[in-house]
Amino acid sequence: MTQAREQQASTIDEVWFLSSELEGERAGAHRQVRWCRIFLEAGARIVIFNIRGAFHVSETRLDSLAAFETFRHRVLDGAKRVSGIREGALVPLLRRVKHLLLADMYLPNVARLFLRTRRRLVSGSARIAIMPSSPPFSVALVGAALKRLYPRRVLLALDMRDAWALHPELRGSTWLKRRIEQWVLRSADHVSTMSVDLADEMTKTHGVPFEVYYNVATHYFDVQPTLPIDWKALDARIDPARRKLVYTGSTPEGFYDVGALVGGVRQLRATRPDLADSLQLVFVGANAEVEHEVARQGGTGDSFVFTGLVPHEQAKAIQQNADAFLFFAFHRGGNKGIVSTKFFEYLALGKPVLPISVSKGSDIDTLLARFAGRSCRLNSAGEVAEALARVAEGCAHAHLPTVEEPGSLRVLAEDYRRFARAVMRGEAAPAGPAAVMDGGRG
Repeated sequence: MTQAREQQASTIDEVWFLSSELEGERAGAHRQVRWCRIFLEAGARIVIFNIRGAFHVSETRLDSLAAFETFRHRVLDGAKRVSGIREGALVPLLRRVKHLLLADMYLPNVARLFLRTRRRLVSGSARIAIMPSSPPFSVALVGAALKRLYPRRVLLALDMRDAWALHPELRGSTWLKRRIEQWVLRSADHVSTMSVDLADEMTKTHGVPFEVYYNVATHYFDVQPTLPIDWKALDARIDPARRKLVYTGSTPEGFYDVGALVGGVRQLRATRPDLADSLQLVFVGANAEVEHEVARQGGTGDSFVFTGLVPHEQAKAIQQNADAFLFFAFHRGGNKGIVSTKFFEYLALGKPVLPISVSKGSDIDTLLARFAGRSCRLNSAGEVAEALARVAEGCAHAHLPTVEEPGSLRVLAEDYRRFARAVMRGEAAPAGPAAVMDGGRG
């Protein structure tokens, strides 16, 4: 990043987003939508280059928030709801093969993305900010290549939503992936990520300063009327009279300690069947990992209901009508710095959160303490059973982390705005250790 800082700052009028999710409603899209809105608010023109599958590349130019909202509605209305990317018996094998071969680095649309953006740079003269959002890491590689080719024309602001070379569940040559990742990161003027823990780990590995912008769910900031939900229409197995502990999202293989949850439910049913019969755990999304564990352990009765994928608005209605939320932290390496959008959705809704596998001192631990007034570390089936009993008794607010003033989370969004203004001024990141914004541990 030394070369990047030596470039004379000049204002930037256009920001290019390199993405794979801005034409869908997956969790990663929310962060990128947030960046797009923030930069448009700051007066930027934006260009969205979105790749999908192996061949699709789209290019959309927008200069106002109204135009962006029209774009989002259009692509979401036209998008087909497909099964989760982590569902299916062959998915774990295919993911391993993909990472072993680095297959997403040389897909046809990745090459097309590079050639198209390079042509745009060659045909113009203005200074451009390029903001790739990784994963997929292939778009970060494209951004770094453009920065190396046109160092004075490009300000590269790389948003690393997750680790790539350092991710413990992704296969492939660690040595090769670290070399590629380091080359990309050291090409950038700014490198941001979603948590302090992840920033610290990547800075130690690559020697690159990171800026931290938590994945705050700004799309949940505006208070909306509670949408009605017909639990029986959602799934005939759901009993409307029982309290609902809800999980919305996916449970990728090996990420979460689903055994502690299922063991906790078994223990509650064995020791307090009356409480177990007054509570149901409703899972919405791709959750085959939990289903398999329920079948393996047995003894949970009708406590678990798996609905599969539902439209986003219906998922929001399910959240609004939940009694409490279930949250899984990544269960190894101090939670590995993973702080998902879902976590902030739960906090913004102001309902109790039952978190499993939270490590002391992790981002999740400190964020719960800061905004909910307390953390909660449940790491065994017995501890989970006790927490489930409190939810079943109707006293979750008194025992589990709950954000009483969801508006307090808005401070985290201000960090995004400060960053956008700095990029629009053409400023590179300051030298030194990872920059922790107002939403950090201080």
